[in-house]
Amino acid sequence: APASLTAPQTPAQRGRSAARTVAKSAMLSLLQLASLFATGLVTPSQLTTLISSSLRPSSYLATSPAAARRVADACAELEATAPPPLWPRDLRRLDGSWRLIYSSALAGPQPPSPLDGLPAPPAALLAAVESAPFAPLGGGVQQNVDVFKRRIVNVVELSPWPTGSLGGLLSSAPGPLGQASKQLQAARVVLELDHSFSADGDGSDGARRAAAGSTISLTLEEVRRELEGAAGGGDDALAMVPRASSYSLPPPLRPLASGKFATTYLSGSLRISRAVPPLPSAPAELRVFVREGGGDEGATWQEEEDARTAAAEEEAAAAAAAGADAVEAEGGEGGAVEEQEDGLYFDEVPD
Repeated sequence: APASLTAPQTPAQRGRSAARTVAKSAMLSLLQLASLFATGLVTPSQLTTLISSSLRPSSYLATSPAAARRVADACAELEATAPPPLWPRDLRRLDGSWRLIYSSALAGPQPPSPLDGLPAPPAALLAAVESAPFAPLGGGVQQNVDVFKRRIVNVVELSPWPTGSLGGLLSSAPGPLGQASKQLQAARVVLELDHSFSADGDGSDGARRAAAGSTISLTLEEVRRELEGAAGGGDDALAMVPRASSYSLPPPLRPLASGKFATTYLSGSLRISRAVPPLPSAPAELRVFVREGGGDEGATWQEEEDARTAAAEEEAAAAAAAGADAVEAEGGEGGAVEEQEDGLYFDEVPD
C-alpha cells in the first residue's frame, strides 16, 4: 500500500479533521432547529435529539456557544407549549429517577448572541477540559427524587485522575505516580449529594396551599463517596485510599449549600428546571432531565388534570354509593329488631 495511506496524520491534519467534525455537528444542529421551528411546536423527543447533536460525544460540553444558545431557545419554545406544574398538587409527578442530559453550567461559556458567529473553541482545548480530574462524565449525573421522604439525591460520576493525553503521559511515569495513574485510568468516583427539599405550598413556610408555585428549595445535608473500577492489589499505595466515605454537613453550614430551582416544564418523560439566582442579575442555570425508564410523552398537563379530575369524581361517586348502602343496611337491621320486639318474628329470636 502507498505510504500516504498508512502514514499517521500530522497535527495540522488532525486539527482540520476536528474542525470538519465540529462544522458538521453545527450544521446538523441548525437543520434540526430549523425543522423544530418550522412546525411551530417543539416536542420533548425533538429537544433531546437537538441536545444530543449539540454536545460533544460522552460529554456535557457544547460543540460551540451557538449550539448552547440553540438548545436554550428550543427549551424556551417547549416551555411555552404548556403551563408549569404547581406544587404540591403536581409534586407526585416529580417522583422517580431522572438523568441529566443538559446543563448550561457544564456546556461551557455562552457569550452574548452577537458573538455567536465566533469560531468554536479548539477541539484540543475542549478535550483537555473533558480529561481534567473530577470532570463530570457525560450522561453520568442522575437525580433520584423521593417525594414522600422529601429527599433529592444527585448521583455524579467523576474521573478521579487525568485521562486522555495527559493521563497517558502520567501512566508512563516511573515509580508510584505511574503505577497509581495506570490503576486509576478506568476508575471513577461516584458522589451522592443527599439533599432535603421543600416545595411551594407544602406548609414548610407555615402556609399550606394546593397550587402555590413550581419552586423547590434544596439543602445539601450529606455527601457520600465511592471509588469504583480502580485496579491494584493490597500492597500498593492505592490500597491505602478508602473505597468509600461519607460526610454530613454541620447544620450551621447547610444554608451555604442550599439553592432553589423552578420546574418550568414537566411531562411524563422530560423535565426542564431553571435555577433561581440569589440576585436578579445573576445567570440562571438551565437543566434538562429525562426520566429513567421512559414515560408517557404524549400526556399533556391538561390531559393529566382531566384524568385526575375524572378519577376524583369517580372516587366521590363510589364513596357516596357506599354510604347510601350502609345507611340502607343499617335501617333494615333496625326494622328487623323492631319487628322482633313486636312479636312478629318470635321464631327467629334465639331462646
